[in-house]
Amino acid sequence: MLDFKRFTLEDKPRIDAYFGEHHYEASDNSFTTLFMWQDIYGITWAEEEGVLFIKGGGVTESPFMLPPFAGKDAKFVDGLQMAKEWFKENQIPFLLKGVNPIMMERMQKLCPDCYEFTPDRDNFEYIYRTEDMITLAGKKLRQKKNHLNQFRMQYSNYEYMPIDENTIPLCREAAAQWVETHHEEGIEDELTAINLLFDHWDALGLVGGCIKLFGRVEAFTIGEMLNEHMALIHIEKANPTIRGLYQAINNEFIRHEFADTKFINREEDMGLPGLRMAKESYNPDHFAEKYDARCAKQGACEDSHP
Repeated sequence: MLDFKRFTLEDKPRIDAYFGEHHYEASDNSFTTLFMWQDIYGITWAEEEGVLFIKGGGVTESPFMLPPFAGKDAKFVDGLQMAKEWFKENQIPFLLKGVNPIMMERMQKLCPDCYEFTPDRDNFEYIYRTEDMITLAGKKLRQKKNHLNQFRMQYSNYEYMPIDENTIPLCREAAAQWVETHHEEGIEDELTAINLLFDHWDALGLVGGCIKLFGRVEAFTIGEMLNEHMALIHIEKANPTIRGLYQAINNEFIRHEFADTKFINREEDMGLPGLRMAKESYNPDHFAEKYDARCAKQGACEDSHP
């Protein structure tokens, strides 16, 4: 039986080692993502025979796992079988979420008639070319560049600063102000997650940037390297009443911290129409696609050993 437990900072090197085996593109494959959202989404982990298992749900939704992560001397196929056994032992319908296309193809080859795959479009993650985010060149990004130029002309005295021990208190204030002026579902959970990142900033190895106007932080963002070619943006907040501020914090942060990368992952749109429109307007290069995998028919998963 897999023994699932909470993520602690001491677990980071071990979890990172699993994710470092491949160039994963999804934010699910980041220790920071799992650590910051674990209490909100019931995320836990287990390790068995050199395979990492990550489980979520169980409170507001049915329990699920991410596809098993095989370590250096382990095999995915063995991890998949252990996952099947856990679902069967706990009398829970088999469900993997966050299955990428490569993993989906592999599962189909292992057992062609076992699984049913459904695209989870609301959780597709938007991947952009770093050069596009910095230059904003071309017709498709002209409006973004116009907003940015307008901001720089109107607020020529703005100050971009890295997030460090001196600016973290100002960013905390900006985050709290965001909650006071916005009333979206789950926004207080997001504030809890943001403050958790600030609480463990150095241990998590994060980088961030903020824009200060008239003595206060009006925008901030937090990110890290996801793999050697790609940066991941965890959080981005800006005063929506200031035209061009979102474009400014995005552009300044990437120019200062991630100019040497090839791609930027700006995560999913969660099916929110406004957020989807905003992310699509930046002309993504591609998506980190995610699929749900279920048994094609009762008993199909449990009865087959790849």
